[in-house]
Amino acid sequence: MSVNQQTDEFESQKNNNENGEQPNSSTLKEAHEDPKQSESTSILDNLQVPIKMSINQQNDEFESQKNNNENGEQPNSSTLKEAHEDPKQSRCTSILDYLQVSLKMSGNQQPDEFESEKNNNESGEEPNSSTLKEVHEDPKQSRCTPILDYLQSRIKELYMFKNNLFENCTKENPHDKENLRKKIDEVILMVKEKKEAAIAENKALYYYLLGKTWCVQHPVDDECIHMLKKSLKLNPNNSEGWNLLGECLVHLKMFSKAKHCFITSLKYGKSKQLLRNLAIIMREVQLLTSENVKECLEAGIEYAKEAVQIDYTDGKSWAILGNAYLSLFCIEQEINPLSKSIISYGKALKDTKTAKNPYLHFNRGVAFKYAEMYTEAMISFEKSLQLDPAWDVAKKTLNDLVKYLTTAQTLFQRKGQIRTKQLQQMTRTLDTRSLGLYSKPIKTMTGQLILEPTPLSKLQNGLNCNKVVCGKVVCVVYYQEPVPYTFCMVDKELNCIVVSVYNLSPSKGPVIHDSVAIPEPYMTQIDATYKNQKFQYPNLRVYLPLTMAVNKKCLSADCICQPHFLTKLF
Repeated sequence: MSVNQQTDEFESQKNNNENGEQPNSSTLKEAHEDPKQSESTSILDNLQVPIKMSINQQNDEFESQKNNNENGEQPNSSTLKEAHEDPKQSRCTSILDYLQVSLKMSGNQQPDEFESEKNNNESGEEPNSSTLKEVHEDPKQSRCTPILDYLQSRIKELYMFKNNLFENCTKENPHDKENLRKKIDEVILMVKEKKEAAIAENKALYYYLLGKTWCVQHPVDDECIHMLKKSLKLNPNNSEGWNLLGECLVHLKMFSKAKHCFITSLKYGKSKQLLRNLAIIMREVQLLTSENVKECLEAGIEYAKEAVQIDYTDGKSWAILGNAYLSLFCIEQEINPLSKSIISYGKALKDTKTAKNPYLHFNRGVAFKYAEMYTEAMISFEKSLQLDPAWDVAKKTLNDLVKYLTTAQTLFQRKGQIRTKQLQQMTRTLDTRSLGLYSKPIKTMTGQLILEPTPLSKLQNGLNCNKVVCGKVVCVVYYQEPVPYTFCMVDKELNCIVVSVYNLSPSKGPVIHDSVAIPEPYMTQIDATYKNQKFQYPNLRVYLPLTMAVNKKCLSADCICQPHFLTKLF
């Protein structure tokens, strides 16, 4: 799956570290919660209403929450334990202020130092929490810090230049980063030249600023890690320092240590950038196990919600929330997270800066594709390519999707390219026994349920309750990605339909000549258009592959396979 080839890349903070703005945690009520789902007496009680209806309903929920916030209601932050926030220390303006700051800092415990060796992490060794604890020194405070103020302003300009990289580069070569490298070298040289005077003003802050400057370039240099650690030894209460160190460790793929840094940062302060980083690290595949995957992904959603609460208009926070929901959809068999993901991406596009990000459009296209809203998916992939023409993954994903739809439509029209006489022979064996366990009454919580065998011609769009369809597989639709597993089948009347099965391992899916029974089928009409190409065919969408009866037997649990959703930027 092409999405699996991407890795999370943490953003370099457009507006967080350099501008010093404090997050406003009272601007918004908590983002939407999953609507309670009513009990169903049908065998597939967790099939949802059509995706587009779900999206519209949840979009209304988002808007109502925004209106509540504008009316002065406080956000509900009970989903997560609030971290203790230490007030930022201002420059000392008197002897008494200096003594108060010194006493407060002396009471804090010095956290463990991280090992700086990248090789240890790559070999699988866990962070050593028993390393020597450094006794931090109080950074010397000065009533006036003109040198550090000047350095911070220059570093802020550097970050702004990086964030606007595409706008600053020429149209002929928008990805040329030579100008950025030159600016980085200039600022680093200037910071080092001011070392003596800056250290005299505030030693911890100087090393933090030097490390922050190194962070602009990738791959991250060991010197950057060293400077940030040195700064945190002197001032372990620096929330931004811990967050920045965590981002650097992510680039070095030291995810366990990075997660520790983000959690430590949360103890000393909370910002939307930190919460976004926590949302991303919680879905890092190397930190997930079969036991903790759902818990971690749900925690990531809550962190992303908190980031949205701080700034409702920040597109990055909405995009990361969308990714968090999409990741949850990939491991669950419910449509609700998918529709919330699409809504979140739509909110992100309202931010004009975020709307220029090719990865946002790509991820939105992935969500549309899983929702089988193929026109919107292809438009999103094309927009991603317009913003980054050199991105091969987006180009390949778009081409593969067009090829998939073309193949599915052709095979449906030709009934798998099998002659009528042969189809009659294949379907002759279809009878009540082909239904497997659905040939008898099914026990439910409310009693017994008898499913009515129904020909494909009698199905209606949407969920067909208390019905079961049965047919023979006439072809498998090849798709570069493993999700969904798609095949065509014909019933006793020789009517054909396309079946897309989610969460099914490609090696375990039904093949030609297999009989397949699908209880309470959910039918949609695929109707997509792209560049004068039109794709139309009926489709059965199956979320629960274990409910299918293949050759009179239900599939086993080892047939289940969830896609791993990873993004490049968010």
